[in-house]
Order: sequence, then C-alpha cells, then structure tokens
Amino acid sequence: MEPLISAKDLKKNFGKVEALKGVSLDVAEGEKVVVIGPSGSGKSVLIRSINGLERPDSGELTVNGIDMMAKKVNTRKLASEVAMVFQGYNLYPHKTVLENVTFAPTKVLKVPKAEAEEAGRAYLERVGLTSKLDKYPDQLSGGQQQRVAIARALNMHPKIMLLDEPTSNVDSINEGIILKALKEQKNKKSIILVSHRESTMAIADRIYKVDGGVMTEEA
Repeated sequence: MEPLISAKDLKKNFGKVEALKGVSLDVAEGEKVVVIGPSGSGKSVLIRSINGLERPDSGELTVNGIDMMAKKVNTRKLASEVAMVFQGYNLYPHKTVLENVTFAPTKVLKVPKAEAEEAGRAYLERVGLTSKLDKYPDQLSGGQQQRVAIARALNMHPKIMLLDEPTSNVDSINEGIILKALKEQKNKKSIILVSHRESTMAIADRIYKVDGGVMTEEA
C-alpha cells in the first residue's frame, strides 16, 4: 500500500540556516506519528511543508497523491483533506466556540449548517467543552482555546491532521484531554504531531526524533 504521506530527502534553507537536511518519512493511512525535537529543530517546517505553507528547496513530497513539489499544487483538494492545528490557536475572536468549529465545514466543505453544528457539538463534548458553546475565545483559557482548535480541525473530517506543538502552552489536565481526543481517532485519520514534550509520544504508532534538521526513526 502506498503511504498517505511520503517525504524523501527534503531540504529547506532559510538564508544560511539549514532547517531540513534531507528529512524522510512515510505515514500510512490511519497512522499516528509523533515527531519529537527541541525548538528550532525543523519539525514545524516539516509539517508546514506537508500543508503547503512552506516549499522545500529539494526532495520529494507527496500528500494523498498530491505532488507538493509540482509547479502548480491543487490547494483546494489539499485544504479539503488536510487540517492543521497551530500553536497559536488562530480562532475567530468575534465568533462563539460553536461558530468557530462550524464555520469552515459550512463555508469550505458546504456542509449543511445543522449537520455541521451536530458534529461540532459532538467534537466539543469529546474535548470537554460542552458548557462553552456560546463563549467567545477571550472568555476561555489558553488550554480551552487549544481544545476548540482541535475540535475545529476534527469537524473538517480530514484524512490528515497536522498538529504543531498542540500541548506546549497548556497544563497537564488540558494536555491529557487533548491527547485522549487524538488517541481515540480510529477512522483511518492520519495524524502527525510535532512537539518537544515526550508525554505526547503516548498516542504514537511511530516516533521520530528530529534535531538540527536531521530526522531519525526512534521506535
């Protein structure tokens, strides 16, 4: 079976800084991969490349059959199949929690509003935020905002989820809720989570270590 994500010898420089020095990895359908490494190690550049936010200087990168090194990438198809959770939450400040979780499915995927809200409520319940549906982001803690971002990504029903340090700014209780929600995803959803926290390895089918732009498979 072809891997859902395949990266081979990816290299990326920012001026004199070598962010990726020939990174390779494969991710199968339904597999949960955790990439562990310190800040500045290249792990965020890797998943930003997978999401099309960065373009590697050389190498091969295929995401669900999309050649990410091609001159023209099908960004609409990519956006419909890949969801990314950023470290900074990126919630809409003027929308409620439920509106944040349902906006993209209704606008991008054209899901009927009632259907998107039903699924959104279910995902918010999964991350322990049923009582916060009508709250606004500035009324939530940082950990709660990150959980909203997780629920929003899940409500896009992506084939691939990319998470950039999803637990770096949350306490152990919020981290446990987030990791439990991710670990329970068993519907062939592939997950790549990058973090400096070794506790995130609890959800992994496979673990990589990255440092200085160089990656090795650990387990």
